[in-house]
This record gives sequence, C-alpha cells and structure tokens, in this order.
Amino acid sequence: MHTPHHIRCAAALLALLCTLPAVTSCGSSDHASTVETVPNVDTAATEAIETEELTGRAAVLDNLPATMDLGGKEIRILTRTDDRDTRIEFMAESETGDVVEDAVYNRNLKVMERLNVSMKVIEGGTGATRHNGDVVNGLLDKSVLAGDDAYDLIGNHMSQITPYILKGMFLDIHDLPYLDWDQPWWNHSYNDLITLNGKQYMCAGELAQTMVSGIYVTFFNKKLWLENIGDDNLYEIVLNGEWTLDKMKQYSDLMYRDLNGNGQVDEEDRFGMVYSETIQADGFAGGANVHFTTYNESDGYYYWSLESEHTATFLSKIKSLMHENNNAWFTTDTLRPFSTDLMYKMIDDTVLFMPHMLSGTDQLRDMKSDYGIVPMPKLDEHQEQYTTFVHNGFTVFAIPTTCQIADTVAPFLEAMCAESYRYVTPAYYDVALKVKYARDEEASAMLDIATQSIVLDFGYLFNQYIGTNTALFRTMFSKSATMDKGMSTIHAKEKSTNKLLAKIIDTYNDLE
Repeated sequence: MHTPHHIRCAAALLALLCTLPAVTSCGSSDHASTVETVPNVDTAATEAIETEELTGRAAVLDNLPATMDLGGKEIRILTRTDDRDTRIEFMAESETGDVVEDAVYNRNLKVMERLNVSMKVIEGGTGATRHNGDVVNGLLDKSVLAGDDAYDLIGNHMSQITPYILKGMFLDIHDLPYLDWDQPWWNHSYNDLITLNGKQYMCAGELAQTMVSGIYVTFFNKKLWLENIGDDNLYEIVLNGEWTLDKMKQYSDLMYRDLNGNGQVDEEDRFGMVYSETIQADGFAGGANVHFTTYNESDGYYYWSLESEHTATFLSKIKSLMHENNNAWFTTDTLRPFSTDLMYKMIDDTVLFMPHMLSGTDQLRDMKSDYGIVPMPKLDEHQEQYTTFVHNGFTVFAIPTTCQIADTVAPFLEAMCAESYRYVTPAYYDVALKVKYARDEEASAMLDIATQSIVLDFGYLFNQYIGTNTALFRTMFSKSATMDKGMSTIHAKEKSTNKLLAKIIDTYNDLE
C-alpha cells in the first residue's frame, strides 16, 4: 500500500533534509576515475569522541549490531562529484581545518572501521555543475544492460535518475535488513512518495549534502532593509506567520531607483529582487504550497492537479510581484549561473531580496554589507505553515540489480546516514551556516523554520519522465504575457501528463 505524502513532525522534517555524506580521497575528474579509500583511523581521537557525554543528535543511536564485521569488503560507489556540494558528499581526503570537510573525513573513517569495509568512489562526470547526472546514468545503463557487476551503490541527481526505476535497473530496498526507514536520518517525505505498493527502489536521507544545501530560502540585504524599510522587523514578520508574497511585493515596491540616471531600466539600477528562470520559480512554488499532482486513494493513481484556484491566485500574485513597479531585474543562467554568481546584486547592495538555494551562502562570504535569511514567502496568511521545495538535483541513492553484495551495502548505507545525522549535519547546519556563514543568531531561527518546511511532490520526483512539466513556471514567470496565458498552458498539460503519471504507476506495479 502506498503511503500518501504529508508533512511530518518537525523532527522528521529536519532529518528529511539535513545531510552530508562522504567517502574519501582525491583524484582526477575523468568520467570513470576511481578513488580508493582505506581505513586509517586515529584510535585516540575516536576513543575521545566515544567517551564524551552524548547529547542531541549525537545521542540518537542506530539499530545496527554493536559489533558488525562485513569482512573487509569493498563498496564501489558511482556518484557525481561535479561541484563542491556534490563532491563533499563522498570526497574528503584529509582533515583540512574546514569544519564540514573534517566531519565528512572522520565520518567515513569511523564507518569503515566500525563495519570493516572499504570504499571506492567512481566519479561520474567532469562538468562544473550538479546537473551532469546523465553521465552517471549512462555508466549505470551500460553496466546493468551488460550484466556487469561494476557498482554497488549509485548516487545521482534526483530528477534525472528517478526514471531509471521504470527501466528495472534497481533492487527493491524496502525490506533489506538493517535499513530502518523510521529513523530520523531518512528523508521520510521522499521515501514515502517513492514507495508504491510496498516497493522502494531509491532512498534519500542525510547522506546528501545537496539536500540541505538545496533548500530554497530568501536572502535579504540588511543595509537596504534598514535604509528603506526602517522599523519593520522581517524576522518578527516571519515568526508571526505574516511573511507572504504580498509582503514581499509591498517591500519590493519601495526599492526601484535609476542609480545611473540614464532614464532606462537596466542592470545597474536598484531592484526589489533578481529573477533567474532556473533557480527561483521552483522556490516560489514550494513556498506557496503549490501542488502539481494529487494522489487518489480509491484507484492508487496520481493526477495532474495544478489547474486550480490556488494556482491561479499564485500566478496573479507572482505577476504583480515581478512585473509591476520595476520590482524585478530579469537575468538568465547563461549570463549569471546560479551556482557561481547570481548573488552579484546582493553583494553590490542593489537588490533587496534574493530567493536562492541555501548554498547561495557560498557566494556571500566576502559580502561587505550584512544579509539575513528567511523562508520562502507563503501564498497568503491563510496558508497554515511555511513550506519549501528542495532543488531537484539533490542526491538520491539506489542499489543496481547487478550488485552481488546488497546485504553489505544496506548496513553500510544505514551507518553512513546515521553518522551523517549525528555529526556531519550539525557541522554543516549548526556551525557552517549559523556561525561562519549566516552571521547572526536570528538567522539561525529562520533556518530552523526553513529546514522544517520541506514538501515534495510526486510530479516533482518524476519531472523528467512527465515532460518536465513541473518546471513550467521557470520560463512562464519571465514575461507578463506568458503569465497571462499561464492557466491555459497548465490546462493543456493535463491529458498528456495524466497518461504519463498512469504509466509510472502501471510500470511500477509490473516491476519484480
């Protein structure tokens, strides 16, 4: 029986997205370069950790046997290492003083020693971004079709690899021993949605840095806020449940200035926000709790549900926000890649709001003015709670059908997720974000809200398969004219999308 998706309690949702994983080592970025990792643990350091009084996440124990010997087997992991967020999931060659890298490095060594296993990371992709999941898919496809036992664990771009479930490439992991799906280090939202009729071929959990760094939030420029908004406290507005699209527009309306005095609206002027088609649209939809698909309990199928009054209201508010009063400056991914320099106007103090993934903090390390972080705005004050999407490129994991040691991979995967939950996630979230990056304690409270607000959608998971229809807002928002045709565009997708959604369920049911 499929478990319908719903928003779980705060603890489950926090586990749902915090992450960070790891294997080890360095190496070239050839399409199939390998990096071998050999256990070499600092025994004294490990004993010191074990004798500390454990509290919080560190005190949450797994249900693996206290002593477990997997016989020194090597686990071969095919994954992306294209950018820092994907690379740090498995690659940390030594302690460097970077709190996150050190946590990953020590986590890897601890798991390998505990289970008596070693790891080999096979790097799939040499591109500059996390989107090169097609390289991993190609290597996977070639291996499985040839019956070649080349990989034991696959980690790849969620949206790009999910359709490979329907090709019968993966083992059903739902009932594998030692995988305890009720534990807080698993992403319950994703795992619930991907499990149909008791079959589960992929999983997501805290073994994915890209899951927490991919959360959509709103950055705001504190200098511009104080100079132009004054006494209003945005953090209090959020805590009062009043941070909405209307509020964002209210403040954006105050911001436009022709800074270069040429009488033209251009890039050098000051704006309420910057819009880039790939990055913000999904974040706004998640924040407004927009549903692309809905599960029907009576027949067990998902249906296209975007054509609704809720969506119409959403489009109306986005159009008003982006296309009135010169509120937004529109750029493209070609001109301003979101992963490297989309924050340029925030740094220059010429934009008030910057919706972005949480990883945008990396671009603001040298910003002279201060900034704050709040959740994505709600649709309106009637929306009961804040919600957010995660960038669809976060890493999910699967075991290929050719793997001969699934009984070894399962406890390894459980241990890696558990240890990430206990030590790596706190290193990223509590230290790197709250102290090193976020710069103020109030922002930490905002991050708590954001990380407890993730929702996922079945259509979002299978976006590649259903014609990327859950990404239609990305180009729609750029022009007022396309927004005027928004609901008719959505209506036109219904028939074809429902056929593909039904095919997913039918294919799933036929898988052995």
